Amino acid sequence: MKNFTSQLLLGLAVAFASACTSTSRLAGPQNTGDTREAVMQADRDFSKMSEEKGLNTAFIAYAADDAVLLRAKTQPITGRENIRMYMSRTSDDGIRLTWSPQYADIAASGDMAYTYGTYLMETRDIDGKVITTDGTYVSIWKKDAKGFWKYVLDSGNQGLRP
Repeated sequence: MKNFTSQLLLGLAVAFASACTSTSRLAGPQNTGDTREAVMQADRDFSKMSEEKGLNTAFIAYAADDAVLLRAKTQPITGRENIRMYMSRTSDDGIRLTWSPQYADIAASGDMAYTYGTYLMETRDIDGKVITTDGTYVSIWKKDAKGFWKYVLDSGNQGLRP
């Protein structure tokens, strides 16, 4: 199932990236660097909220109503309310999750985009020693009715270091 989920996510990301890349050559106002920068800024703001207010708060605040989280060892978590319930099962005290988008692209329609980058998670073991985990992530975004970027799909993979 893990391989199927990974292959499905990869397929979706490649298809979306191909669509964005092929249409972004048709430079319209929705495809300007400013728009891509707006998506990058939304992703950076999302990370900043995670750092300052906790990952639970951030992942709920930035979720679209129909958002999906893909996480290890679980079925897809669909919808903001299910994400809220999933996130509330564990405390985010002592967890610091930040990330940095490396790239964004946007659909020709100007209302969907994706970002990818790297993340860093710091937790503490029972003795208080900091445990660092890093990896890569991808988020697919869409504009809500008020024009704010919200993620509709978020997934990540551990393991930048051996």
